[in-house]
Amino acid sequence: MLERITYKNHVNEVIEFGTEGVYANESDLHDFTWGVKSKNNKISSFSRGVITKSLPVVIACTSKEEGIAKRNKLFEVMEKDVLANKHGRITIGDYYLKCYVTGSKKSDYLRSKRLMIVTLTITTDLPYWIKETVTTFGYGAGSAGKNLDFNNDFPYDYASELAAKPLNNTSFVPCNFRMNIYGPCVMPKVTIAGHEYGVSVTVAANEYLQIDSINKTIVLTHTDGTTTNCFNLRQRDFYIFEKMPVGVSNVTTNTEFKFDITLLEERSEPKWT
Repeated sequence: MLERITYKNHVNEVIEFGTEGVYANESDLHDFTWGVKSKNNKISSFSRGVITKSLPVVIACTSKEEGIAKRNKLFEVMEKDVLANKHGRITIGDYYLKCYVTGSKKSDYLRSKRLMIVTLTITTDLPYWIKETVTTFGYGAGSAGKNLDFNNDFPYDYASELAAKPLNNTSFVPCNFRMNIYGPCVMPKVTIAGHEYGVSVTVAANEYLQIDSINKTIVLTHTDGTTTNCFNLRQRDFYIFEKMPVGVSNVTTNTEFKFDITLLEERSEPKWT
């Protein structure tokens, strides 16, 4: 059975393999190898740099016009990423690999313009299959003196615990993430399983602040599309790029604002389903 795969370039043009005359044969996309470093005949670390894979493709169309169109589209969609130096994405199931198509070897293309066999060379410097899961939060943690504060007004505000909505990381390891915090809010802070993610910044209405743990960036996007680097405004009592823990975690905030968390599950191979 041929595998269903898609390729999307950086301008969102898509090639679908497994339908309409373009098919992907069995490949090494599911394979992986860790590089091993050693010291004194002991394994010291593992790593992966730039890797290449091969994707055998069959173009088999019902007319020569369609066959020619598919040949040209296959090249043009993928070549745009190389020329722009911007990753495309190969997707298998729920997982994608950021990559480029850096080679194409053809055969059986003279027998008929309806037919061609192509082997694509896939190259990536980000050798992880990623699944994105978004959880949206639209609540506030309350303020002191409200909800379950007692008559004696204890210094601890119990409202934040009751307002919590869980975050569920179903992966087998902690996940990288993107956190978008939407304005208006001042000095927003999100606490997840006791770990704080805070930035000393004002986010105006229709602006958003993004914390990206993979790229290690904190960026405020303004209403006109311009951006401000807020890395130096991060609160430093906790590591702000700490990965999200496995399982269900309580989530609270220090004030009312909307935000979402995108879990980035990274695997050496896409999950079998």
